[in-house]
Amino acid sequence: MASFPEQWDDGTAAGGPDHQVHWYDERTAIVRQALRTNFEGPFVYLLIGSERALLLDTGTGHADLRVVVDELLAGRDVELVVAHTHGHGDHVGGDGQFDRVVGRSVEEVAAFFGITSWPGEIVSLDLGERVLDVIPIPGHEGSDLAVYDRETRLLLTGDSLYPGRLYVPDWPSYRSSIRRLAEFVAAGNPVEWVLGAHIEMTDRPGEDYPMGADVHADEHRLELAPETLTELDEALAAAGPEPGRLVHDHFVVFPR
Repeated sequence: MASFPEQWDDGTAAGGPDHQVHWYDERTAIVRQALRTNFEGPFVYLLIGSERALLLDTGTGHADLRVVVDELLAGRDVELVVAHTHGHGDHVGGDGQFDRVVGRSVEEVAAFFGITSWPGEIVSLDLGERVLDVIPIPGHEGSDLAVYDRETRLLLTGDSLYPGRLYVPDWPSYRSSIRRLAEFVAAGNPVEWVLGAHIEMTDRPGEDYPMGADVHADEHRLELAPETLTELDEALAAAGPEPGRLVHDHFVVFPR
């Protein structure tokens, strides 16, 4: 049965593993890099089909992710596809540990997934008996993607939506991307949970950790209800074209 841990290990204890692995179900693994290896503590996702497996992000590179992925795929005869939610260093740092990795530029991402009209086109990726929807959502970095898994109804949103500080250097693109993502869900693609790439909020409404914090006492949960996406979309619409800091219970929008 699909589930999340009662509480994620923030990975601050000396001698602990560099990654915490949680099987959401038998074909979906969520991997968190320990905060003691790097304060970003990113989450990466491994989605396994009958022919291919998608590894979404590779972490900061300060820990051996390859050995973890090899163990997770042991005994499975599948091709590994390594791609990214976006091209920032804390999500591509482990790329060198893998043999074949999708490029980081908009052009490389679009070419690999077959996106001919960026960012308005949504395409599918068939892993074999498991189909994903790949949705361009620039605004945070530029080559940002969201991935929707039709099987689990999980929506993976990288750094564009997670319980933490949502840094937005391109305000118009970000507003458009979040609106497009909300419309995708409203069009009949039901979401169980929204899963991002970090936890930077405490479990107290609207309270985040200091930048660079490497200990996360009283953490917010990783998973966000789909209504949080609606809340973000409506907040951005209400804010209008001028960038502004928006503090909400489960996220904080930071224009940059």
